[in-house]
Amino acid sequence: MRRAPPSPGGFTLVELLIVLGVIALATTFVVPALQSISGANARKAAGELAGSMRALFDTAALRHTRCSLTLDLDGHAWWADCGAGRSGGARAAEGGEGGEPLEERFPDEHDEEMRRLLAKTEFGGLKDRVVKKRELPGSARFGPVRVEGRRGAIEEGKAYVQFFAGGQAQRAYVPIVDGSNRYTIVVEPFTGRTRVVPGDVEVKE
Repeated sequence: MRRAPPSPGGFTLVELLIVLGVIALATTFVVPALQSISGANARKAAGELAGSMRALFDTAALRHTRCSLTLDLDGHAWWADCGAGRSGGARAAEGGEGGEPLEERFPDEHDEEMRRLLAKTEFGGLKDRVVKKRELPGSARFGPVRVEGRRGAIEEGKAYVQFFAGGQAQRAYVPIVDGSNRYTIVVEPFTGRTRVVPGDVEVKE
């Protein structure tokens, strides 16, 4: 008795696995592209960073210390540190412990004026990493950052936003860009209020 020939309409297990592999590979490339087009990555990053800024404002006030947010424009990442509280003292104005030069204390800051400013604060002694290093998702990047007290926009290197013990912060404008999508985080100096604004924001001098 002859067996009936196999049906030509079925798939073998190997063929099915190949199809599933192609679908998974396509998803790997399509999903990030869609997130970039829709602005999902930039919107998510802006919301998370704005929430952390508000928390830093509250933390600095409650701990009676200074907190600093570091924005790594070249590395597309950010993190935050706080001082030790009332007992945490500032380092010497023109040098650290052992009198090390300012360029060694602040190797990521190339502006001499900013180095001197940082040296006069508790910034050099901040050791409590409140927010660990976080990278911006996907192809999201920082745009030119403007911070109160700095002349012009910061477009490379690191930018710092300070939150003070007295319930104040530096006014700052932090854009997050992903393709044609742009969101700007605005930090209000006296209330610590942060808001995310779609697009660019007129900078208050």
